[in-house]
Amino acid sequence: MRVTYTLPGFLPAEATPAEPARTGDGPFRARLNFVPAPRWADWKSLLGLDQAPVNASAIGPPPRPASLEVQDAATQRRIWRQMLDRQVSAAEDSSSDLNSAVESNNRDLQRMLTLLMRFREVEDEISARHMAESGG
Repeated sequence: MRVTYTLPGFLPAEATPAEPARTGDGPFRARLNFVPAPRWADWKSLLGLDQAPVNASAIGPPPRPASLEVQDAATQRRIWRQMLDRQVSAAEDSSSDLNSAVESNNRDLQRMLTLLMRFREVEDEISARHMAESGG
């Protein structure tokens, strides 16, 4: 049995001689501007494995706003105490005129203010103990 691997009408032809290059224009390849291929030191740099991963530990903190003032600890404590005193006095004023709708919110507010006042007392105790131990 004989198998024919050609299709009728598509018989392979003999190779024709190559056309000579045109002298006027130059070959098309010479017209292309090739960008040189980057040279990688190793496969890790090729895959980008030598770069630090982008996650929360690699990203720095946001820039500080220009309006933010840097204050020492004593100034921050004074501001904190003044704010707490204002909130306590406002809560005492609003507790005098209570209605049933505000009662539950007022109770939560009172619990939070009590917690913050206790925090302030503990802070005072720690500060007094530190001053007594350091002799200042």
